[in-house]
Amino acid sequence: MSPTARAPHLDPVTECLRPFVEAGILAATDVHVAGTIARVTGTTDPALVLGLAVATRAPRLGHVCADLRTVAEHAVPVAVDGEEADGPVPTLPWPEPDAWIAALAASPLTRAPGEDRVVDGRAAPLVLDPATGRCWTDRYHRYEAQVAADLRARAAATGGCLAPSDALEAALAAALPDPDPDPTRPDPARPEARPNRQREAARVILTRRLAVVAGGPGTGKTHTIARAITVARQLQDPDRPLQIALAAPTGKAAARMTEALEQAGGDAATDATATTGTTRLTASTLHRLLGGRPDATRFRHHRDNPLPHDLVIVDETSMVALPLMARLLEAVRPDATVVLVGDPFQLVSIEAGAVLGEIVGPVADGTMVAPTNPVTARLAEQVVVLDRVHRFTADSRIAALADHIRLGRADEALVLLREPPAADARPELTWIEPDDAAGVDGLLETVIEHAREVVRIARSGDPDAGPTGIAAATACKVLTATHHGDLGRRRITERIEAALRAHLDDDSIGRRWYRGRPVIATANDYRTRLFNGDVGLTVVTPEGATRVVFEGDRTFAPAQVSGLETWWAMTVHKSQGSEFGHVVVTLPPAPSPLLTRELLYTAVTRARTQVTVVAREDSVRAAVGTSVQRTSGLRQALWST
Repeated sequence: MSPTARAPHLDPVTECLRPFVEAGILAATDVHVAGTIARVTGTTDPALVLGLAVATRAPRLGHVCADLRTVAEHAVPVAVDGEEADGPVPTLPWPEPDAWIAALAASPLTRAPGEDRVVDGRAAPLVLDPATGRCWTDRYHRYEAQVAADLRARAAATGGCLAPSDALEAALAAALPDPDPDPTRPDPARPEARPNRQREAARVILTRRLAVVAGGPGTGKTHTIARAITVARQLQDPDRPLQIALAAPTGKAAARMTEALEQAGGDAATDATATTGTTRLTASTLHRLLGGRPDATRFRHHRDNPLPHDLVIVDETSMVALPLMARLLEAVRPDATVVLVGDPFQLVSIEAGAVLGEIVGPVADGTMVAPTNPVTARLAEQVVVLDRVHRFTADSRIAALADHIRLGRADEALVLLREPPAADARPELTWIEPDDAAGVDGLLETVIEHAREVVRIARSGDPDAGPTGIAAATACKVLTATHHGDLGRRRITERIEAALRAHLDDDSIGRRWYRGRPVIATANDYRTRLFNGDVGLTVVTPEGATRVVFEGDRTFAPAQVSGLETWWAMTVHKSQGSEFGHVVVTLPPAPSPLLTRELLYTAVTRARTQVTVVAREDSVRAAVGTSVQRTSGLRQALWST
């Protein structure tokens, strides 16, 4: 087993947690929080102390709550570096679930959902649903309850940016005409009668207070948003132009959203206001939109100081964690519209929750039945799933592979990966086994050739070396499941830099600020306005100085920036919101908790023209056959009748 975090100090109250700490199930934070609450409330029962610890642990691992009935079955050790530990989970003294739930339910430490209970003048620290076995910390239950309440209230509200009218329908028909019949998804009875889901989504955006536009890559989400904005501009009150905000979770995703809207053309890329005329409509990060400040615990905009915008559109919503979604929804005025856009099949946020998937829920997975509750029925009307792919051709093997992965069809995915390309065609898909030394070396040579071109551009002294080199760095990108191992991000980066060192006879390659080093921001820096996911390149200026140029032509001296990683390779999580020409996907050996359907789907769908998968067959099967499971009560809270 990989080394786990060193055991924290355990007093008599928390001594019962020692086996779970030594196994890597609980971290020091979990123990300290549980011990503090236990001591304040006078709790000594080991079952209650363990309940406090696992509820605290849940958000740290991406869950909103802990399922006490299944936590023992699904608990995975976590190593000191935050990744999964190797080896089997030892036998641990988990309580019997029913007895554990009963003990917690009888304790003043817990309250039922919707119930008020205080302990020493404070709200009960845990919320427990005995029927399901779900156990939340009070904080995360409040986030979840608020998000559910705000979404249901918006679904029940009337009105929107525009009122339904014949003029609106005519404008929508002109902006989003019926497409030609889709030969890949025909309606057996009437191929021409498939619903125009893009027009339906635009109608919801413009006439409701909530719109959820979901779909895979290339299904026209951005095109739909652009056309909806264009129609809004055509029909808005000229005396009160609409204020529109665009946002995304990361700087990279925000930049891509801005670029995609500009490429969509029309009026979508401009923002007309009564006082300033027409200006460029630019997406920002959610943190920047909400007024995040490094020295404050709350955002500037909230329920008592809402955003001024009439229409708030958020892209890449699958990456938005539950706490940030709660802050967003409370900051949008009740009489404004919020639009959530994203791919529910992608990887979810590394923080707690899988909010978009829970919202889209039964509408996307085919389990939706005719709702009898009026609010649930209205919510269903405001979730539109786009399913027609426009990015790829009808015979695209990348699109077919993504579909097989999304639907959990491992056999079909493997057949497609094995299928050789046509003799006169560049391969869209390539599969290389890690034991195929010649195949791996040949692939690395291709990757290294791209890296040499990036370094050449960066060292050319050309004034445009920054943007040109960044574009070259996106032509081919290695996406890894993990930082470690032979196929992990760090080892891949080392091999690329070693090859560059040898090719250029330059010992500076691999040092912190060598010229030609591509970088990616790993945190938000409000001082420099660089945000998590922003990418840049270390270049030589025409004057011979070393500078770091980021997208948007933002230039810094190396000493001005921090929190950066070398960007020859990146984890799949970091790649969300990005596109690359050729994507090289590396997977660890099975079994691994990192091998999931969402991870492989996200990696494959980052590619525009070519995908190479480096993995063993059992790794591919494990990934396609395993879906991410996030424990949460949001779906039930939204869709329960």
